[in-house]
Amino acid sequence: MTRKALKAAPIVALAALVLAGCATRVQLQVNRTPTLDTMGIRRVAVMPFQPAFMTAEHTAIANGITTQANSRIQATNAFTMVSAATVNSARSRGVGIENYVDALFTGRVTHFVANTAQRQEQRRDRATGVTETHTFYFREVEVAFEYYFVRAHDGVIIGPVARRGRRSARNDNRNNLVPEMELAGRIISDQLRLLYRDVAPYTIRVSRSLEREPNRELRPQMDAALAHVRGQNYIAARQSYIAIWESHGSIAAAINASILYEAVGETENAVFFMEHVFAATGAPRASQVLARLNRELAEQTGVEAFDDARTVAERVTEHAISEVRRVLPETARVWVHNDAAAHQVLVTDVIDNMISVFLSYGTPVVERQLIDLVLVEQNLHMDGAVSDSDFVSIGNLAGANTIVIVGITGTGGARRLQVRVLDISTGTVIMQSGTGSEWRM
Repeated sequence: MTRKALKAAPIVALAALVLAGCATRVQLQVNRTPTLDTMGIRRVAVMPFQPAFMTAEHTAIANGITTQANSRIQATNAFTMVSAATVNSARSRGVGIENYVDALFTGRVTHFVANTAQRQEQRRDRATGVTETHTFYFREVEVAFEYYFVRAHDGVIIGPVARRGRRSARNDNRNNLVPEMELAGRIISDQLRLLYRDVAPYTIRVSRSLEREPNRELRPQMDAALAHVRGQNYIAARQSYIAIWESHGSIAAAINASILYEAVGETENAVFFMEHVFAATGAPRASQVLARLNRELAEQTGVEAFDDARTVAERVTEHAISEVRRVLPETARVWVHNDAAAHQVLVTDVIDNMISVFLSYGTPVVERQLIDLVLVEQNLHMDGAVSDSDFVSIGNLAGANTIVIVGITGTGGARRLQVRVLDISTGTVIMQSGTGSEWRM
């Protein structure tokens, strides 16, 4: 299966309006990013959950979670599912699992307890007036577990998410009580019901309450705009509210206009509009709405990133190329140097893509063979730490005027692409990659 695309403008007005007392609310559908950072994960294998103890009950619960988790992740239509057998086969052959899967989804049972008890209750028969004693049986089961992703290429854990639930049953016949494992299965279903929100972008419904204008003199105009809203003519309603804002400085009208920007999928325009309103008025209510809109816009940006079909390495590479090209002089003749102590395959791919882009834009690139020739002729070596002055000397001899040095720094979740650009004529660094998530690999 492939990741289901969510539209870049993910706010769509529903057909109905909600009238709650004096307030009119516009219902919207909005997309949300998942709890776990699964960005860049396309291929997923659900691996067996581990029981807390090697008992039949714990094992059955672990197997039940594994089965349900596999079905629910597959139902998101957001990942290509890889079988656990494929992962186990690769491991048995000593082959890196990253060739088959981007991440493993797994977890463990952390708690299971089941209690059955009986209790006597007295009841008075209304017809006869006789008080009778009845025995009832109660069964209560509690299950707790956690789940997480494990990235295939570096073993970094994404998560965990902890879940705990309880179910009970009652009957006047002990033999008719719901079995413990059936109650445990119901708990698992309850706790995994919203798993999709933890692993992939999802859609929820929200409502925005339209503001009421405190100035009575403006209410006829506000009512006319509201009539357009109730007729679901959002564009006309928005223009009416904007006109009221521009003519009278009504914060309520401005906020309503921003809601209607959202209603037609123009959240970014809503942000721009409310920035103008807040700058003009400094109103606390405008500030609150602007903060909410910025959060909504951030969610949209996050969802768009999840829909990006590129791998993490491809996104980071494209970002690096863009940043380097911004500082290259028009007369650049570039030497791209691999400075990585490890992850040679990954860095070589980055450099190959970088060189390809440079050449496509007409930027000359000094070939590696020429650098090697200079090193031999000058009896120089690039082993170990190389100073910037050494880079400049070698680059000068090879006819380069700009050096792009590419490497990897950090490990695990802190692993990042490291890029520096040296201007040979001045011997200065003109670009240095940062520590933000855009460089994380």
